[in-house]
Amino acid sequence: MSATATPKTRTTLDLANPHMSGADVKAAQRLLGDNPFGNFQPGSADGDYGPATAAAVKQAKWLLGYPQRVCDEAFGPKLAGYLEGKPLPAGYKTRRAQRLKQASGQSGLRAKIVEIARWGIANESSIHYEQLRPVDAMHHPRKLPLHTDCSGFSTLCYRWAGAKVDPNGGNFGGGAYTGTMLQHCRHVAKSAVQPGDLVVWGAYPGHHVALVLEPGADPLLCSHGQEKGPFAIAFSVESKYQPTPAAWLSCL
Repeated sequence: MSATATPKTRTTLDLANPHMSGADVKAAQRLLGDNPFGNFQPGSADGDYGPATAAAVKQAKWLLGYPQRVCDEAFGPKLAGYLEGKPLPAGYKTRRAQRLKQASGQSGLRAKIVEIARWGIANESSIHYEQLRPVDAMHHPRKLPLHTDCSGFSTLCYRWAGAKVDPNGGNFGGGAYTGTMLQHCRHVAKSAVQPGDLVVWGAYPGHHVALVLEPGADPLLCSHGQEKGPFAIAFSVESKYQPTPAAWLSCL
């Protein structure tokens, strides 16, 4: 089977337990990584249909202009055809153009979110760990001293940067919680995270959240989970002190 051949063995591939595996999965992974629309970061072409591959499928469908309700984790012949060069329907092209424009505008927003997180790191001595609700200074950008916790600080970075979407699924009303972040943000593969995305450790309702400063093999994070914070820390280091699993989240 060639690197871009359409999977034949199964009509549809999907995230299952145990994971689907085999040559058709490997072909799908290669196609997700090498196609006219770019690399959707499915991870290595190992033939295992795991979370990274499933997240890549959702991202591919979203960027190709699929209707929101069918931007799921299932890889089938229709998606394979588009990735191989079959023309997109007119409606897909319209949604794709809108989403590309939206993504372009978000790059500036992501930079603002990261800039505020770094401002917090620079002012660590005036930012104290406290679980306050409503979140301190939700409507007072860069207030010092500041008293908040991990989810509160991450939410403030979004609010103060001018984000229209609250990672908690609300309207920046003063609440912030790892559980609502896990419920309302998109779950993405680690290989697909971007600056400003979030990572939550621990099964629902979650234990701790940090904000991504720099993506990569070992993302650099901004963490505020104790009185000493916020501070910059590598994901691999922070993970030594946090429970599994780690869920990578995006709402931008």
